[in-house]
Amino acid sequence: MLKHTLTAAVAAVLFTAGAAHAGSTIIGSVQSDVKVNRASQTQSGLLNKQEANVGSVVGSTVIGSVRTRVDVNNLSQTQSGLLNKQEANIGSVKGSTVIGSVQSDVKVNRLSQTQSGLLNKQEVNIGSVKDSTVIGSVKTKVEANNISQTQSGLLNEQKMNLGSID
Repeated sequence: MLKHTLTAAVAAVLFTAGAAHAGSTIIGSVQSDVKVNRASQTQSGLLNKQEANVGSVVGSTVIGSVRTRVDVNNLSQTQSGLLNKQEANIGSVKGSTVIGSVQSDVKVNRLSQTQSGLLNKQEVNIGSVKDSTVIGSVKTKVEANNISQTQSGLLNEQKMNLGSID
């Protein structure tokens, strides 16, 4: 069982809190209880990537149940340049295989992504199951207060998944 509690101001290129890391194989249950007061990521240049995984299972195999309880007060990502990518996975299962149930209870007060430049991509996944295989039940509860994505430039892409199966 994994149990993480985080209450801090964090600035990093790759931010992972209470998450099963990419490529993990877990036989048993995963339980994350994560609180984030303020986290921010800022980059400029080209071919950069920002990823915030908070209480999420990303690129992993779990044989057992996944339960996440995530409370995020303020998370922001800012980039300028070209061919950059921002991604925020909060209480989500992404690119994973889960044999068992998935239950997410997610509260987000404020999340913002801002990019300028060209050929940039933004993605927000909150309490969602994306590009995953789940053999069992999925139950999500999402409370989102202020979620924003802003881009300027050319040939940019934005995607937002809240409590969805995509």
